[in-house]
Amino acid sequence: MKKFILSTFLLITMIAVSCEDDESTVEAPTARFTYIVHQDDGLTINFTNASLNADIYIWDFGDGSSSAELNPNHEYEASGTYTVSLTATNSGGSDVASEEIEVTGALTLADLVDTWKVAPEAGALAVGPSQGDGSWWSLSEADVTTRSCFMDDKYTLGSDGSFSIAMDGETWLEGFQGVDSDQCGAPVAPHDGSGSYTYQTGLEWLPEGQTLTLSGEGAFMGLPKANNAGELPNVDVPTSITYTITEFVRDGAGKRLVLDIECGTGVWWRFTFVSQ
Repeated sequence: MKKFILSTFLLITMIAVSCEDDESTVEAPTARFTYIVHQDDGLTINFTNASLNADIYIWDFGDGSSSAELNPNHEYEASGTYTVSLTATNSGGSDVASEEIEVTGALTLADLVDTWKVAPEAGALAVGPSQGDGSWWSLSEADVTTRSCFMDDKYTLGSDGSFSIAMDGETWLEGFQGVDSDQCGAPVAPHDGSGSYTYQTGLEWLPEGQTLTLSGEGAFMGLPKANNAGELPNVDVPTSITYTITEFVRDGAGKRLVLDIECGTGVWWRFTFVSQ
């Protein structure tokens, strides 16, 4: 009888120790995830859980929202930078993976409302025989410095449809504006920003080919000589100018706008701007 009791005690002890060993050998989880941006909506992110050895998952999307789904999709309300965290848990513990992601919604015509400057980079102004061809002349790195009086000119598209130009006392002048050679100088009317200007866009937003029309004598973006009829002084000063919006995208925390205009026939100017 004593032997039976002793054997039973030893068996129970072995089972208990075995259970403790099983619990102590549970491998701790490893949290990790990947994500892709929805191709048609930059505010929607598809998350894929790639964690190891976990059975409970908690997502924190960085905007006050969370989820316990395995592979959630999340739609943000606004563009911005968000820190996303995934906590993976099992009986052996928890692990957290975090990543900062940038969310940018698709731009609309309303996003044109801003103050713009010519991009401080080579090629921001260019001219050639066809659209996008800057083979005749383009702004060089040296020009960015030489024409600094022009590079700080500001073009503002207002939410009320107004348009304004601010030149801070100086801009780049060309021969048709009464100077002997191209140089910095005081703005010359009617391209001095003193007029009353408005703007409008096409009725529908298109990824390419949308237009931007500035109205008012002396209104322009880029170089004042470039207009739809030709180049000044070979044509009259127009009362409106229509540009083609070739590119309108996010650029880091700002926006990038590329305008093309055919001056008469076979003379294409391209102006690249960045928001302020």
